[in-house]
Amino acid sequence: MSFLDRIEECDNAVAGDAYLPFTVAGTRVGWVHRDFAPQLDRFPDVFTRTGEGIGLSPNFTDYGARTAAVDAPLQVLDGEGYFAGWRDEAYPVGTGFHHTPLFEMERTAVPRFGVPAYGVHIHGFVRHGDDILLWIGKRAEDKPTYPGKLDQMVAGGQPVGLGLMENVIKEAGEEAAIPPDIAATAKPVGAISYTHESEDGMKPDVMFVYDLELPRDFEPRNTDGETAEFRLLPASEVMEITAQTTDFKFNCAVANIDFFIRHGLLTPDDPDYVEITRGLHR
Repeated sequence: MSFLDRIEECDNAVAGDAYLPFTVAGTRVGWVHRDFAPQLDRFPDVFTRTGEGIGLSPNFTDYGARTAAVDAPLQVLDGEGYFAGWRDEAYPVGTGFHHTPLFEMERTAVPRFGVPAYGVHIHGFVRHGDDILLWIGKRAEDKPTYPGKLDQMVAGGQPVGLGLMENVIKEAGEEAAIPPDIAATAKPVGAISYTHESEDGMKPDVMFVYDLELPRDFEPRNTDGETAEFRLLPASEVMEITAQTTDFKFNCAVANIDFFIRHGLLTPDDPDYVEITRGLHR
């Protein structure tokens, strides 16, 4: 196993004809698997076939109308078990992060439509002399997605209605009891993009990455029940776990690799270095 293996596990989507373009107002905003498309055909007043794809009915012409129209069939499909647990958290749907969204969609349904999603990942770390130690979270066993996997100290999806730093501060408080004044010192250090395919569909996602250097006497404490425990580990140990196991959630492993590169822990001496750096931005 290697760092490159982790990247390939994360960015694993294969181009092909298994997916149909999902369009809104004539613009592609996602991809729907052919096997899931018949479920949308059950709601012809909302979803229509458009040549080789599936589109939102042109009868819905504004943000509110589209959102309401899509939500009704999603509620039905959720009741039939097509989604991994309703979250009551809306994600924007559009053509780009800084573009005006066309409507919003329940978070858990997003992969079924292959809609780009965004999130924030915060590396909490402390310095001990020349060494770096990372706070690592373990996801609760009752989480609907990736239970028991290792994770960044704080990470969360980017919902409708919040700016990135607002979300960083919110998630830091909820997931690790980090005071707002400390969370606000998190530094934006980049973005990682990938397209991950699973049984739930396609995830063309972007992670906005932040570094948060913490006081040595600070200990994170989970308050929302989503993290079972936190551990402070030497970066060298986190590197070994990341490279040699699949203990980390697939995209969190890739976020780790980005941290290792930026802090000079993973260097060009690694024979896969060029492929690794390319793999962070696909």
